[in-house]
Amino acid sequence: MSVQTFAFSAEAEEEGGFEGYHRLYSIGADVERTPAPFHAHIRVRRFQRMILFERELGGLHHSRDGTRVRRDGFDHITLHLLRAGSLLGGPPGIEHRLRPGEIMLVDTSRPHWTRTDRARILTVQLARDVAEAAAGDLDGMHGAVLPEVAAGLLADFIDSLVRRADALPVAAVERAAATVAELLGVALNVAAAAPLARLLSNDAAQPLRRVRAEAYIDAHLGDAELDAEAIANGIGSSRSSLYRAFADDGGLMRHIQQRRLERLRAALRRPGDERSVAALAFACGFTDEKHSNRAFRAAFGMPPGRYRAAIREIRQDRSTGGLAEDVFGRWTHELY
Repeated sequence: MSVQTFAFSAEAEEEGGFEGYHRLYSIGADVERTPAPFHAHIRVRRFQRMILFERELGGLHHSRDGTRVRRDGFDHITLHLLRAGSLLGGPPGIEHRLRPGEIMLVDTSRPHWTRTDRARILTVQLARDVAEAAAGDLDGMHGAVLPEVAAGLLADFIDSLVRRADALPVAAVERAAATVAELLGVALNVAAAAPLARLLSNDAAQPLRRVRAEAYIDAHLGDAELDAEAIANGIGSSRSSLYRAFADDGGLMRHIQQRRLERLRAALRRPGDERSVAALAFACGFTDEKHSNRAFRAAFGMPPGRYRAAIREIRQDRSTGGLAEDVFGRWTHELY
């Protein structure tokens, strides 16, 4: 495949400029203006299993709360490389101010926010399976900031892609995502040993018991008998402590069901997996197909079979015409 491109540009004084930007990003974020002067100049390039953004932004606040995360179903990895200006962001309740040359890692399946002012940012959206095949399990890395000493090689490669993308041979376009993932793995290894690494994530801010419980749940979701007693025994905790840890999220069993639904949704998006919806639901720990169908529809707005069909229809539409926001939507869904 060749690199496909679209661009968007708007200034504060242009009529409808912010409204156009808002429509463009409506697929993935809630956008508001800040008191700082607004401007947005964007060039987007599509690679195989990766999207590369070259952005100059000011006066903008992007956010993805829990409701938004559940509704849009994103499950890819995003890397924000700050080149100039001001970028604040992080998981809810956490604020990082990036320095030029630093990279923030974002898990789009979790809430997140950013605020920009006169910022030049290179952003990579990378398919999760590509990222984790090279960089390892990225659970717990949401909101991590890679310092320049660790991110240098990765940042240099992203810079090079921006400069050379339009003239890359097909083989390079097809390998670009895997190369980014490999360099991300190198950066994470360097950062883990760097004394000044700012690797605070949303998980790190939670009580250790909650983090350990979530990891145990994710490792045993396929077990239909998973319950508070099994989790408590597995992590060496009491059931009452577990109940308190998940009280603000509607309870432990609600969290387990939500994680099963998210895993089922990810399985339905997976190319080449031809198992029936029922088989996928049972593999995720559900014991009743009708119950899983009702729960999926309540969580994501449509039954699982229709969701799978919609994703496949989007993938089959390879056209590059139409409104920029429609093209952006198709490209994003092709990450899955």
